[in-house]
Amino acid sequence: MINSMSTKILAVMAVGALLLTGCDRDEKAADDLLAKSADVLKYIPADSPYVFASLAPLPDDVMDHLEPKLDRVLIAYQDVLREVVAAKQAQASADEMSADEAEKVTAFVDELANLLSLDGLRGAGIERDSLGAFYGNGLLPVMRFELSDADNFESTLARLEERAGNTMPTAEIDGQSYRYFDAEEFRVVIAVTADQAVFSMVPSSFNDEQTGRALGLTLPENNIAETGVLEELIGKYDFNEYVIGFVDVPRIAERFVGEPTGLDTDLLAVAGYDNAEMSDVCRAEVRAVAGIVPRMVMGYTDITAKQFESNLVFELREDLAQDLQALPAPVPGLGLDTQALMAFGMSLDVMAARSFVEARLDAMEAEPFECEHFADWQAGVDSGRQALARPVPPIVYDVKGFLTVVDKVEGLDIATQTPPTSFDGTFLLAMDNAQALVSMGALFSPEIAELNLQPDSKPVALDLPQLQSMGIAAFAALNDGALAISVGEAAETEVVDMLGAESVSPPPFMSFSMNAARYYSFMGDAIAAGDADKDGTQEMQAAMTEMMQSIAELYDRMSGDVVFTEHGIEVRMVETLKD
Repeated sequence: MINSMSTKILAVMAVGALLLTGCDRDEKAADDLLAKSADVLKYIPADSPYVFASLAPLPDDVMDHLEPKLDRVLIAYQDVLREVVAAKQAQASADEMSADEAEKVTAFVDELANLLSLDGLRGAGIERDSLGAFYGNGLLPVMRFELSDADNFESTLARLEERAGNTMPTAEIDGQSYRYFDAEEFRVVIAVTADQAVFSMVPSSFNDEQTGRALGLTLPENNIAETGVLEELIGKYDFNEYVIGFVDVPRIAERFVGEPTGLDTDLLAVAGYDNAEMSDVCRAEVRAVAGIVPRMVMGYTDITAKQFESNLVFELREDLAQDLQALPAPVPGLGLDTQALMAFGMSLDVMAARSFVEARLDAMEAEPFECEHFADWQAGVDSGRQALARPVPPIVYDVKGFLTVVDKVEGLDIATQTPPTSFDGTFLLAMDNAQALVSMGALFSPEIAELNLQPDSKPVALDLPQLQSMGIAAFAALNDGALAISVGEAAETEVVDMLGAESVSPPPFMSFSMNAARYYSFMGDAIAAGDADKDGTQEMQAAMTEMMQSIAELYDRMSGDVVFTEHGIEVRMVETLKD
């Protein structure tokens, strides 16, 4: 138990560094980028298969606004962490943990929890302008971040060890000491240099030379800043340098099908992995599959004291990216943040989607996989053909998407389990020849037939007995491309506004927006109203409630779109902060 608690050191330092570091754009040349963040980037090998790095501090006005709210979230998590450990201790039997061990665990967790605040992190030598990176030295993960005071960080580790009553073993490589602890076949190593903390995980069997390379005590011949890949991402996606990163899938695959290099040679040897028996066909096909989604990239496109805008991109092979762009279809209002309580929807041209799937099946039949590792994929071609051969009502191909908007929910009280007293919302179904759907419904329902809905965008009251019995005002409206139904006080105007809403171009595949403050506050209320005896202790319930409420004080709104572009699949997020 004590050893498992020690692993928290790595997690907390990593989280703290990532939360409190950022970057700010300056010059684009590789030399300039290296000059600004040389103390971090010089340790990252040029052929690293994954890198996530902050390269310059966030602007002071952003941090001034963010820190007090972030501090409340971190402090709230202190209690959550304490209660999680307390719950595990309560479940442990006397044989698993003695009273003395339990006391040490409690002391360790208290010390660890105290780090989860701005004061705690500052006291550990992690400042608001600390830069950091998480990357692969080959496949091995490495986390490093800058320290304002290495002695303070050393003191923090020493206090954690003292509270745990379990000092981590130490070793030394070329005069640089490091701590470590073993977790089954791997070893977590922690080194503190004059101005940085470095964490890595290596096989327990690694010798000093191998461990030293993992920690970056020996600099790589070429580093990531010299490759220009970070500048390429900044220019291609208009990223700032606020936590920019990538995962290179072909580079990872090559470690397993090609000749491993560097530490990967030692790592795969320790793991007993040998690709000598892999056929040339399998090698080629693994490389081809890796090229389908060659890279995942992420970064921030804008950060201010008011909102954060980010983009996560799954880059696709060029032909796939081009074909995917035909799948989304225009849906009125989809992709617009209407400032509603919540909105979500998606779009899909079903016929285009069918053509896309058929093209993929055609390709797999024309050039079938021969490698045994992809046998299941290839076998799926027949079942795919059978699925496409099943009859589908023609009206399905007319559907283009939907959008649901919830404007207001009032009277809902989780604590007393009181249902809403009023609900305002609108649902829109986009489709070609929407009149055909209404006409089909009229064949089965006299009430629908009596509405006499026409494709003229005029609202028609839904005087249906089911709605009248619940006191719900509802209206429907129809045009050639959509059917909309709205309920609530403003239903008559909302249903018309929904039909006439702008269609975003290019249309998103999926979209959502929500009042984040209201959502997290609601989650806090729901947790507070839960059964503590069933779902946990009252202390855990209170801690989780405070956590949700602290997040509700941080965010105002959140929205996101999944868009198919020439690059691939992009997930664009906007997080608006509270004043």
